[in-house]
Amino acid sequence: MKYVLSITALLLVSTTAVAMTPGNMPAYCRGQAASAFATPDPNRGLSSTMKSLPFIFLVWLVAAVPVLAADGIREEAVHFKAGTSGTTLKGRLHGDQDVDYVLGAKAGQRMTVDLHTDNPQAYFNVLPPGTDEAIFVGSSAGNRFVGTLPADGNYRIRVYLMRPAARRGETANYRLGIKIGGGAHAGAPAPKGDFADGLAGGPDFWQVTGVAANDQLKVRRSPSAKAATIVGLPNGAVLRNHGCAIHGGQRWCQVSMQDDPGRRGWVAGRYLRESSN
Repeated sequence: MKYVLSITALLLVSTTAVAMTPGNMPAYCRGQAASAFATPDPNRGLSSTMKSLPFIFLVWLVAAVPVLAADGIREEAVHFKAGTSGTTLKGRLHGDQDVDYVLGAKAGQRMTVDLHTDNPQAYFNVLPPGTDEAIFVGSSAGNRFVGTLPADGNYRIRVYLMRPAARRGETANYRLGIKIGGGAHAGAPAPKGDFADGLAGGPDFWQVTGVAANDQLKVRRSPSAKAATIVGLPNGAVLRNHGCAIHGGQRWCQVSMQDDPGRRGWVAGRYLRESSN
């Protein structure tokens, strides 16, 4: 719980302390307060005692209020049991209490993350070593990540509630499955060419999905909703994957047409799913 202590309140307490003397205290308070205001030493004036009272009241008030905790994200280290390449973690979110699951991995390894939750507003992002720029954003790409890791170091899997849900104080119970495989790519550079790049991973081919019946997925010249449109594609269209990346907080994938490989463009990743081709 966060507590806010206003400067106005402090000034009010200080002013009240200065103004309160045995002469103007209520009758039922005078007996207890007499000793506090008594001046047995005739050489010591009442003014020095009075000057210290605002400070005493201020110290007491501040001590009575809990210290403000800086906003932060809870971190938990991820460990796999000996002889295994994955684990399943259980947790609970409440409001804006995000959680970072931290684990070390090497470039070229394959990571798979699955989130199962009872709140559809709960998602996860994947953040690579040394940066807060996510290589996977669950709110736009879904609750499953499969990708080839681009660098050695500690990766963070951040589980969170979307801002409106967090502001409403919603909760989410979840299970987070994490697997890391070595295989032929362990320790090697991420594959190039027609494979998804190390930033987001993915299959060789995508299929367009989730577009409204009277609309088309726009293939654009650059990864931006404001970029010029090259062509529009309906649900079911199959595209070759040339890699995905985060631009403007959204996952964009570079693709080419099956019947025209030289024609490339960018599409919003949330409208793509793995193709069976």
